[in-house]
Amino acid sequence: MEMVLLPTVLAALVGCAMGGASLLVPRWGASVVRLQPDPRWKGGWSEFRASYGGAFLLGHAAVLLTYAMRFQAGEAALMGTGFAMGALWMGMAIGRVVSMVADDREYETRTAYNYVAVGFESLMGLALWAPFLAHIGR
Repeated sequence: MEMVLLPTVLAALVGCAMGGASLLVPRWGASVVRLQPDPRWKGGWSEFRASYGGAFLLGHAAVLLTYAMRFQAGEAALMGTGFAMGALWMGMAIGRVVSMVADDREYETRTAYNYVAVGFESLMGLALWAPFLAHIGR
């Protein structure tokens, strides 16, 4: 394996594991994101299984599939899927930082958890972007 692909594959495996865990045990996913279904509306657990479970699982599995098929599909396929999933993680980090700045006074969002989460989300995003970033300047 090209060393530049290792962070992407590892991040995709972590994302698959997180997605699979949320799909099978939605309470785990809910606890990680510190949310719970609104008791006024039925079906809330389906959202955790769908977005944090199925979407995360299959989105990261697409990265792993394009890695496995990179010789048939070409490196651009891996760059594309890795870039898309990396953008998802970077978007989460950006949204969290915006919340920490804009919402802290009212909701106390500058917590240790959120600082660690920004680091984790940024690391996942950069790892998934590794093939794209390595390609810049070639």
